[in-house]
Amino acid sequence: MQFSEMIFVGAFLPLFLFFSFISKSIRGKNLVFLFFSIVFLLFQGLISLGVLLLLSLFSFYAAKRLKREKKYFFPFSIVLLLLPLLFFKYSVFFRFLPQWIRGLMPFGISFYSFRLISYLADCKEGMEPEENFFHFAIYAFAFPVISQGPILRYKEMRGEIVSRESNFTNLSQGLFRFSFGLWKKMILADELGKLSTSFLPMERLTGLAVQGSNAPSFLAVFFSSFAFMLQIYLDFSAYTDMAIGIGEMVGFSIPENFHYPYEAKSIRDFWRRWHISLSCFFRDYIYIPLGGNRLSFGRRVINLLVIWILTGMWHGATANFILWGLYYFMVIVMELLMKHIIHRFPIHLPARKKDEANINEPALHEKEIEQKCKWNIFNPAYGKTVALHIYTLVVVFISWIFFRYSNFAVLKNVLKSLFLLNGNAFSDGRSLILFRNHIFLFLLAILFSTSLFQKLDAFCEDLMLRGRIRKEKKGKREEEGFYGMEEEADMEEIKDRGEIDVGTIDIGTIVEDAIDEDARRKFGVETEEDIKEDIEEAMQEESCLSEEELKRHSIALKKIQRKTKWTIFFLDHGEKMYYFLKILLALLALCISFAAMAGQSYTPFLYNQF
Repeated sequence: MQFSEMIFVGAFLPLFLFFSFISKSIRGKNLVFLFFSIVFLLFQGLISLGVLLLLSLFSFYAAKRLKREKKYFFPFSIVLLLLPLLFFKYSVFFRFLPQWIRGLMPFGISFYSFRLISYLADCKEGMEPEENFFHFAIYAFAFPVISQGPILRYKEMRGEIVSRESNFTNLSQGLFRFSFGLWKKMILADELGKLSTSFLPMERLTGLAVQGSNAPSFLAVFFSSFAFMLQIYLDFSAYTDMAIGIGEMVGFSIPENFHYPYEAKSIRDFWRRWHISLSCFFRDYIYIPLGGNRLSFGRRVINLLVIWILTGMWHGATANFILWGLYYFMVIVMELLMKHIIHRFPIHLPARKKDEANINEPALHEKEIEQKCKWNIFNPAYGKTVALHIYTLVVVFISWIFFRYSNFAVLKNVLKSLFLLNGNAFSDGRSLILFRNHIFLFLLAILFSTSLFQKLDAFCEDLMLRGRIRKEKKGKREEEGFYGMEEEADMEEIKDRGEIDVGTIDIGTIVEDAIDEDARRKFGVETEEDIKEDIEEAMQEESCLSEEELKRHSIALKKIQRKTKWTIFFLDHGEKMYYFLKILLALLALCISFAAMAGQSYTPFLYNQF
């Protein structure tokens, strides 16, 4: 059973949420969570459940003995935790066991083995081990992260096991995140996978010497590899979205595992954004203990070599993954060398004269300067940023070719066709037709690989924050008997009196409090100059106002009120509208995903093999 199967979405998840929300106590919620985690593992087979149970029991008791045992106890424990992984996953690689052994590999063993190792390592570094096995089992068996991570650390989950909150806001946010992830998987990632094989069928790559007219065109190889590049990100990030969404619905805060890696400006930056939990695991538990950046450049290169060989091996038990890891190792070493050279011999790019005042202002922070120059296409800083993005995308694009093909003959043919070394044509009619028919899919996949929608969501969150602040201010004014803006009844009362002492009512204060300053600046509903003009029209030099002047004053206030009423309405009701809209979009995404499930066979997540 997987997150994108009908049985999970239609039965398992609704039952899990139902029993979670009817359970009032935290112990009851934990029992429900653990029970459904065990059921989820039972669907994967008794071997998966049995291996995880044994490893969890060993980790629980080993953590308690770390401080009492000799120093060799910790590496011995790590080796024991790695033995099942080595046996099931890498026995085929070393060719001492038959191929069918790998078919018995426990579900998600790479992820929960590393999760338990992180627990022991944190306990060795000073974290207090868990005394309650029931609480520890919730962490070890947590089904949202069991198969594809993130590699959750116990200290990130410990507090929420004993105390967490489940409410409508969490449910709506989690449901939207889960539905969004399911939609990315079913509609984008799966369709891109089919499209990738349509551009480049495997039968065209199996020959040892595919040349000339038999070789696939450059565009066929490019579009196929580009579709796979988008697919692997959308597929993996979709699972992470679904895992985070499930956790959020029941009160668990699962950390982010991706931060829009295709927006990176270097390969090092890419790996800070891609599979963040794995990168942090290797950094904290292997790279830093080996010396990290504190040693000489030569030792640093050796440490990086170890890390990238292990990263390649973790992803798969075939030689192409080792090659993939070495590829990234060489690129990162070259980046470090370039950084070292630039620091020794800095290059100063000349700025245009019209931009010198902005760039060279000593009071400006470096990030502010970068923001000022961000959209100036004639500024060297802009060109540098674009060049770095292109460089990163090209390197990552080629890396996924190494990652995709385990057959070296196929890999060689793909690379030769990509660089037009097979005597192949640049384009062919079939590839152009396929691209034209699926251009909308490509554009949609590219958009969802960027931070555009995250920025839109952040903008909406900002609006809601402003609405909550304004409500608090309005409530405070009402409690104090001051409403901030004269209503029609109040103006009629003033009109009947015939005169009013300007000194007793500060019209400027009324107007300023009526229009929230942040909202005015955000939406531009009224500039400061306009407000001053309206106030000056309403206020007179005399101590009293005539009936005509009072009428003018009323018109000025109504003018401001008309300009701000829609802004005030959306600020007051924006939060309800926002969450209601997200629920509607979540239900729509679920319906579309259900339709896709019913109309096609199940396609597993790409990272399930790891």
